[in-house]
Amino acid sequence: MDNETNQQKRVLIFGATGYIGNAVVAESVRQGYETIAITRSMDRDCDFHGAEVVLADITDPASLAKAFDRKIDIVISCLACHSGMPKDFDDIDYKATLSILNAALENGTEQFILLSAICVRKPDLPLQLAKLKMEDALIRSGIDYTIVRPTAYFWVFEAQHKLIKKGGPGFVIGGGEQAVHNPIAKEDLAEFLIGSIDNSERRNRIHIIGGPETPDNIITYRESLLMAFEALGKEPKIINIPSRAYMALIRATRFVGHLSRKVGVFSEFLHITYYYLHDDMRAPGYGTRTLRDHMLGAEQ
Repeated sequence: MDNETNQQKRVLIFGATGYIGNAVVAESVRQGYETIAITRSMDRDCDFHGAEVVLADITDPASLAKAFDRKIDIVISCLACHSGMPKDFDDIDYKATLSILNAALENGTEQFILLSAICVRKPDLPLQLAKLKMEDALIRSGIDYTIVRPTAYFWVFEAQHKLIKKGGPGFVIGGGEQAVHNPIAKEDLAEFLIGSIDNSERRNRIHIIGGPETPDNIITYRESLLMAFEALGKEPKIINIPSRAYMALIRATRFVGHLSRKVGVFSEFLHITYYYLHDDMRAPGYGTRTLRDHMLGAEQ
């Protein structure tokens, strides 16, 4: 499909200010679609060059209706609750996204593309359960759908950069080698999502994807920390946190979290982090950008 044909398609993107959503907006514009980026406010510094911006609160039905005040051909949801209590994940990853789906159905939208996550393969956390419920609702809705379950993003492996840059150590759970990843760049994931528009091979299917399956991109978390030290020109200093001690911290903070929301949110964050550092996230490869090139290039 060429750009002239794409201009006849109107794409509505939710979660546009997020790490992935912003890249999806840029890719949609690049491929020539009439692109509408939905955001609750303009406080965040995001580049929506070439896209129309519509302010809408997805938790408010009247506000959400503004996003569907004209014919929408494709809806892409990149919504995700990145931290919070169990209820927060259900409110955003399921209930709010379901409201978008219902609005799309009423609008007569042709295709709904949902950004999910590879971690739903072994559902245990509220985040994963909420995403699975949304996947099921989309599949049952009758609309043409594409569900994408990407592996971990590059930013997961850059989370400790600030500390390392200041001369601090890196931290791993156990030996840091329990899980193998082939992380995916936001640009490659955005290309896959936009490339799923009107793609018969990707219609009504679930796609599990990762980044390139090359030596520079098939890594453990410990190896990613060594890349970070190299990129920042620092001598490697890695502290191993015993798995039992880490799990004890999760249990303790979860208990206190019943009394303090702040502690409860921190406990959920610890649990999600443990999952990503302890379970393999390797997936079929896609794209060309590797974590090593990204890290070394970012510091040059």
